[in-house]
Amino acid sequence: MINMSNLYSVDLERHLLGGLINNPNSIAQVDGFLTESDFKSSEHSVIYSSIKQILEEKRDLNIPILIHRVESLGIKFKGEMDIGEYIDSISFKKMSERGVVDTAKVIVKLRVLRDIKGAASDVNKYLEQHKEEPIDKIIGDIDGIYSGTINNFCIEDGPTNLLEGLADAIRERANDPQEAVGLKTPFEHFNRLYGELRGGNIYAIASRPGQGKTTFLNQMGYGVSELNNVPVLFLDTEMSTEEIKFRTAAAVTGVPLWYLETGNWNKNASMKNKVKEALSNMNKLPIYHEHVGNKTVDEVASIIRRWYWQVVGRGNKCLICYDYLKLTGEKLSNNWAEYQAIGEKTDKLKRISEEIDCPIFTAIQINRSGENFGRDSARVTDDSSVISQSDRLMWFCTFLAIFRQKTRDEILEDRSNDGEDKFGTHKMVRLKGRYQGKDASGHNDFVQRKMKDGSEEFQPNYINFDVKNFKVKEAGTLDDIVKDQELGDEILEAGDDKNEEPLDF
Repeated sequence: MINMSNLYSVDLERHLLGGLINNPNSIAQVDGFLTESDFKSSEHSVIYSSIKQILEEKRDLNIPILIHRVESLGIKFKGEMDIGEYIDSISFKKMSERGVVDTAKVIVKLRVLRDIKGAASDVNKYLEQHKEEPIDKIIGDIDGIYSGTINNFCIEDGPTNLLEGLADAIRERANDPQEAVGLKTPFEHFNRLYGELRGGNIYAIASRPGQGKTTFLNQMGYGVSELNNVPVLFLDTEMSTEEIKFRTAAAVTGVPLWYLETGNWNKNASMKNKVKEALSNMNKLPIYHEHVGNKTVDEVASIIRRWYWQVVGRGNKCLICYDYLKLTGEKLSNNWAEYQAIGEKTDKLKRISEEIDCPIFTAIQINRSGENFGRDSARVTDDSSVISQSDRLMWFCTFLAIFRQKTRDEILEDRSNDGEDKFGTHKMVRLKGRYQGKDASGHNDFVQRKMKDGSEEFQPNYINFDVKNFKVKEAGTLDDIVKDQELGDEILEAGDDKNEEPLDF
């Protein structure tokens, strides 16, 4: 019988222990989710722990051995009950292995319900002590109390057969093929090389200040919303909603920002037409923005949850853009370094992305070894060493890439065969990519190219981007540059052959 006021059942716990004594092999099925703390009775917790220890030592489980193990702990049971008699009485409880597993799950459920009830009590205590705090902090802290409790409720069935049902799943996908696995981005080369954005994953770009991180994230969010008809939430640590609004308008309309902010676009007929056409489409997109420059990651997670339930709805797709990953309200203790705090922040963002099954696209600053201003490409580092938190980002991110302006010599090297600068102002160099698009190259992503001085090099493939007036457009890949330049060389060689005249002596 379950005591509903205190959410426990001594009888269920006794039956479970009897089932384990009589079916010791069933411990392997429950050990993955059942712990000593799941038992309300401290006596039952000690008995369960002793059963586990005996079986872990690969000894036969019988009543005398179990009694001796419990007695050796020197623990006194309530009411001075005889330990031997109590364990002996439990052993008469008969239960199948399946019954052991089902009963264990009920006991875990009751423990979680007790924890939730305790969390509700903690919320009441918190409100009594912090009712003068700002409302955002109160909501975020309360959300953390509840979420931390509920996320602990997880009963896994253990490893599954990897190939079981795989053939049927492949046939089902073939009967109903999809154009994309996740959310399509507005960048086709990104989609075909690295795949679409998948829920529960963190995507990140790394740049020096002023390289276009915000502009890229803004274009990514707007394009994803437009292509997939899904809500997008921008969480901005630096810019206000007003600033982002006008930058977005500049990118979409092609009208320079100054004309939009001052209203002088209305004096130009061409600009008026561009603004009129763009505004009719912009108003239809579900794009949201909030400044979170002073919010901790727990408060940010609370904002994401509320927006998800109010705007998106359970099971629906969306995208979060977080600009950018740094300390915002979190306080460092004497024994807690900044990179550790950033690591924990990334971990918590990963957890909220998994909770609502939504991709999060973010950005991070790189250190001075990645500086490209006034340098040539030989003095610019394009690897994970430029990211102070690289190890932790590599752990938690599904995709990580450097996004930066090209150096002067790179612009010259990337010129097309006709001398035009059509391969963009910026480059994206991938550092990590867990998923692959339909044209992914795999682990070997190097391209052999001929340099201007005639030498040849192997360079990692990268995507070119053209960034103008807060609008970001793809401009091919390094592979496209090589093919264009090779075509130009072939044309020149063919022209030289054609113009050759035979010598007349």
